[in-house]
Amino acid sequence: MFHNIEEYVDYISHRMAKGRFGLDHFKQAMESLADPQYKIPCIHIAGTNGKGSTTNYLRSVLQQAGYKVGTFTSPHLEVHNDRIRINDVFIDDKSLLRYGNRYHKLIEAYNLSMFEIDMLTAVTYFTENDVDVALYEVGLGGRLDATNIVSPWLSLITNIGFDHMEYLGNTLPEIAFEKAGIIKENSMVIVGEKKPECLNVFTTISRERNCELRVTDEATNIVHEQSQIRFTYRNRTVTLDTLALYQVNNASLVLDAIDAINEKEWLQISEPAILEGMRSAKWKGRFEVMSKDPLIIIDGAHNEHGMEAFVQSAQILPRPIITVFTALKDKETDKMMKKLLTLSDEVIVTEFDYYRAAKAVDLAKDLDVKVITDPMAAIRYGMQRQTSGTLLITGSLYFITDVRQRYLPELLKEK
Repeated sequence: MFHNIEEYVDYISHRMAKGRFGLDHFKQAMESLADPQYKIPCIHIAGTNGKGSTTNYLRSVLQQAGYKVGTFTSPHLEVHNDRIRINDVFIDDKSLLRYGNRYHKLIEAYNLSMFEIDMLTAVTYFTENDVDVALYEVGLGGRLDATNIVSPWLSLITNIGFDHMEYLGNTLPEIAFEKAGIIKENSMVIVGEKKPECLNVFTTISRERNCELRVTDEATNIVHEQSQIRFTYRNRTVTLDTLALYQVNNASLVLDAIDAINEKEWLQISEPAILEGMRSAKWKGRFEVMSKDPLIIIDGAHNEHGMEAFVQSAQILPRPIITVFTALKDKETDKMMKKLLTLSDEVIVTEFDYYRAAKAVDLAKDLDVKVITDPMAAIRYGMQRQTSGTLLITGSLYFITDVRQRYLPELLKEK
């Protein structure tokens, strides 16, 4: 028995690397519970980057339309509970603890990993609270991911880039194949990725599974207005409450998803709900303005593809640009660093306490950057250097969680 939430979260956190990268044992565990995941209509979201933002835009629109929406995302940015939400409200400690105690024997019997435990909890929570629709964000890949036990109305794939190659493959078609594992028989998939070698994979698999494939179009008339972006997509003008240019692609995918939902009459979503849902959506840790004076922006650009999108969006920011960066050691950090150096007037590399975290000296190598191993000191130094312009803090989402919760609140008090 777990007596408090800290005890339970510590238990599942130590199971992060448990289990196997495969689905058979988790499917068996869910079968023993009579497969509750099939009781709820759902949408499945995969891709290298933008999955969380896409999930959040879709949640916001559906909620604006009056529906009760469950979301499962990862990693968490504030507390473990924020991975599992209904109408953007985190699962409460009492419920999380109750499910932990209810399924403890099953967790041990099937050697479930933390992510599998979270997925089981999300499915149960959504079922018992009668959500109208659940949105499941893939954790890693798609084909063998713990979320791939669902049978969705609709699957969305944001984009394909190089990440987690030790699991997903070393070429874009190999990675696309793993992501395409979420495509189900006789359903629909909408993809934002347009590279021909990836689209060929999606087309082949969709045909084999009798699945309708749609591809997003290009947005036009993209304009920055103060802290917002306005753009046109398929004759609809939309406003997003962000400066991040990369969110236009995620939003376009969601607009196609909403149109498909209306067309199939799965739900009914009005035009005002679409426009207000898109405008009011906020996603923490993604081009998030933490302070306006001084201007401090954080972003979880945690791989090369994400860094490229981040650097493109940051071009409009006031200069000089001072950047604090760290990453996980299994990422292509050389390429990420080179992209940051094209943007930044000064780069400070640091490190943080996590078993997969890279060392600052390894990130720096022979590049023209400053090394400050202590993250608090690195950000403090960045704030001192940034008397005007912009301070960017970017890299691993695990690091961004610490920045949001611990480092910046303390440092901003010092100002």
